[in-house]
Amino acid sequence: MNQYDKTFSSNTGQLGANHGQQSPRQVAVKVITNILLQQGSLSTQLARHQLDVASEHTPMLKELCFGVCRQFPRLNSIALHLLAHPFEEKDTDLYAVLLLGLYQLTYMNTPDHAAVNETVEACRILKKDWATKLMNAVLRRYQREADDIVEILEAQPSVEFNMPKWLVKRFNKHWPEHLEAIIDASNTHPPMCIRINESLVSRETYKTQLADLGIDSEEGEFSESALYLRNAVRVGELPGFDAGYVSVQDEAAQLSAHILSPKNGEKVLDACAAPGGKTGHLLEKANASGLSSMELTAVELESWRMEKIESNLARLGYSANVICADASDLKAWWDGEYFDKILLDVPCTATGVIRRNPDIKINRKPADIDELVIIQREIIKQVWTTLKQGGFLLYATCSLMPEENEQQIQHFLANQSDAKEVALNSLAPSLVTEWGIPVSHGRQLFPTANGHDGFYYCLLQKA
Repeated sequence: MNQYDKTFSSNTGQLGANHGQQSPRQVAVKVITNILLQQGSLSTQLARHQLDVASEHTPMLKELCFGVCRQFPRLNSIALHLLAHPFEEKDTDLYAVLLLGLYQLTYMNTPDHAAVNETVEACRILKKDWATKLMNAVLRRYQREADDIVEILEAQPSVEFNMPKWLVKRFNKHWPEHLEAIIDASNTHPPMCIRINESLVSRETYKTQLADLGIDSEEGEFSESALYLRNAVRVGELPGFDAGYVSVQDEAAQLSAHILSPKNGEKVLDACAAPGGKTGHLLEKANASGLSSMELTAVELESWRMEKIESNLARLGYSANVICADASDLKAWWDGEYFDKILLDVPCTATGVIRRNPDIKINRKPADIDELVIIQREIIKQVWTTLKQGGFLLYATCSLMPEENEQQIQHFLANQSDAKEVALNSLAPSLVTEWGIPVSHGRQLFPTANGHDGFYYCLLQKA
């Protein structure tokens, strides 16, 4: 627990009336503070602190946290313009309070006076009464001059595109023809896409079941198991969710299992498995009816994510050999038995899924690309040795950066004489592969406003 968590914990009684549970605004301050201090991603922070609020306040907590992260480039530019001097690191919590106040004034229906008063009160709860007058003055000024301030700042890429300047430059460098579409899609709320467990129910039947409940859906264009919901619903409202009939998963991510098309009797590896969505889909694909005889090993580095993989598999009614280890450290997990097929969805910058992980706008830096390329290079080099001759490895990322994708494969092929690239529908001839665009190796998908996320795929075979 860091100093900010301790501060909030010691003031729990002031934050909410529900037997120690805190208000969504105050938990949001805690979450955003930790993100600004690079002490964890938005998803990990929410997982850690979501129970600090009453369940009925969870949607508000997520709205505040996701909203500030999604609008951070603009809010940050505005905040720095309004402040005569930036807050010191020890007052990062006050900066989080200010960002939340600006978000409420700009993007929410909160009455202006309420947004200002709540922001000022948050300073008192943090026991930083000295900041109340400053916060009040800054927000009152923004109320009066919002249009003029935005007009002054709108030439900045961070304000114009609501994206970090370096990221806009990278997108424009690599994908100038797709820049506007990438930016627009990355700044929108993602649609809710579900994956039908085709071993239990057909997509057509499930679509009818949804319609009977008044839930409108549309079939995915590329994944035969994908349905897009016109309006998002809670998973508990999806028929058969607890019984494994359906999972929430983006259409682009669903393509991995369709491309590998695992069969009963095969030995398959999911090398970077968390949170287990693709792991479950691989088992579903192999399971035409009844229990699958496919042997699946799932390796994941982060111990805290293991529970998510196992709970996903339990809900689907499947089992796998789940191992907590570094995929590139073969001695830690590999038993020497070769795999028929490998899914290698490597750690990446996640620049294709910014709309689902908007804290990328805050914490991702250009240097991360070079660091991740080194990690990816080592993983694919080591994992390749576990693939049997004639076997297939599907390399995947949710990145839009060529360094992590086609250039990474180019380097691998140049240094691995027994590797060759094959068509993405080599294992599933009926698979539609006219998605995204072809690049020098594999295919690159861009995020689409009402469709799939950004993803990259390349299928390799061991000669």
